[in-house]
Amino acid sequence: MKKVWKYIVITLLLLLGLCCVGVLYLFFVPNSSLFNITYVNHNIIKESNKYNQDLISKIELNSRAYNVRVLSTEESTIYVKAHSNSFGFVLKDNSNLDIHSKLDNTVLTFNIDETYGFAARNASYVELYVPKDFEVDLTLKNKKAETKIGGDITINNLKYTTDKGDCDFEKGTINGTITLNLGKSDFRLHDSVTTNNNNLNLSLTSGSFKANIATLSDVTILSNARGVISLNECENLRENAQNAGGQIYVNKVQHLNITAGDTIIKVGEVTNTASVNLTKSGSITVDNLTGISTFVTNSGNINLGTTFSPLTLQSESGNINVANALKTVAVKVNYGEAKIQFADEALSYLDENSSRVLNASVKNGKLTAYGVEHIGTPEENTQTTIDGGVKITGNGRVYINMKNVYGKNLIAGNNGSVNVVVDKDAEFMLKTSSTAGSVRVNLTQIPEYNGYTTRELRTTNVNCNSSTNLLTVNSNYGSLTVLDSNFA
Repeated sequence: MKKVWKYIVITLLLLLGLCCVGVLYLFFVPNSSLFNITYVNHNIIKESNKYNQDLISKIELNSRAYNVRVLSTEESTIYVKAHSNSFGFVLKDNSNLDIHSKLDNTVLTFNIDETYGFAARNASYVELYVPKDFEVDLTLKNKKAETKIGGDITINNLKYTTDKGDCDFEKGTINGTITLNLGKSDFRLHDSVTTNNNNLNLSLTSGSFKANIATLSDVTILSNARGVISLNECENLRENAQNAGGQIYVNKVQHLNITAGDTIIKVGEVTNTASVNLTKSGSITVDNLTGISTFVTNSGNINLGTTFSPLTLQSESGNINVANALKTVAVKVNYGEAKIQFADEALSYLDENSSRVLNASVKNGKLTAYGVEHIGTPEENTQTTIDGGVKITGNGRVYINMKNVYGKNLIAGNNGSVNVVVDKDAEFMLKTSSTAGSVRVNLTQIPEYNGYTTRELRTTNVNCNSSTNLLTVNSNYGSLTVLDSNFA
């Protein structure tokens, strides 16, 4: 057995020695090759043919990993200059630097053959020269080339496709559509770039897109696994990919229309409508919202600041928070917690019948609401997909603080827990009943100052002899509590 191992070791040493001899042979014998492998040590500059700009409407540059620079020139011609400073071991077929150019109709295409393999690129790079202020479509494709677009160039439509090649659009003008397939790379639209309400089509896996100053028109996210998208302002922001993830940040958008999965969305201001459906753990945050809007999440949270229009909010197990609502809020939670605060500056329901209105469905979660004046009934047209009134469908809990009571209001506690606090000066008719749950009603202005615990249907006039304002609170086996603000 020892002899076998001895022969194996000797064989491995011989093979190692042969490899070393082969490496030395490739290294010291110029232009030599062994098993189709060769050693290169380049310091090469090559330049393509020059093409008159009057013949061109579109430029395509296809490269691999050499850094790419798009520059302006005072000349009226378009051309490419490639610099190779590579060294290392490569396949012989991949050892040369070359530029292949073709003009087909008005499309000028440059294909760059780069030296690549087990070799360092060093300071190798490719330069594309475009006449100053010449308007042209530009398409750039590479695997992992660091790309910079600069100079006084004007691009009509820009397409950029890469796997890992970051791109900086540092200077110039873009007139038309920007189409980006970024993979794992980053694309930065710098502040000095002049934009013109451009449309943006965006695909990425774990890369990023940043345009923190530009104002765009239609932004369409075609795919996003774990990427980060940062926008200043756009008219429309769209995405329709149920399994999409990543993060989206935008300062201002007119219309927000997103279907995604695990995406985290943060918006400063929505100036018109919003429709967001996050099917997994994605979350949505909007600081200011104008326009009738709908937000649906599975296990993610919904956080809204000041909202000026009616809302429909649904969550399976995530939490919902509305800090300053001025119009109707219709909310549905199954296992999460919802907190609704109507703004101090919100109009009264008497002045506008879409103000301070709450409709809710709670299963096993919790609802807390402040500043409510009208709850509605299932028969009432709420203009949302959630029925009027407040209803517990499981063992959930509801706490509602009512600024006043206007119109017909229904709270159905069923097997859950209901706690209602009404302003001490509100004038309304109260109806309470319970099948088998506990009841506690304490109101300052009723004869039984210490309240009552009657389960049977009971009607009480509060601060009035009769009223068209009605608050009905019932339960099945759950607890029912109604207090005025003196007892709360």
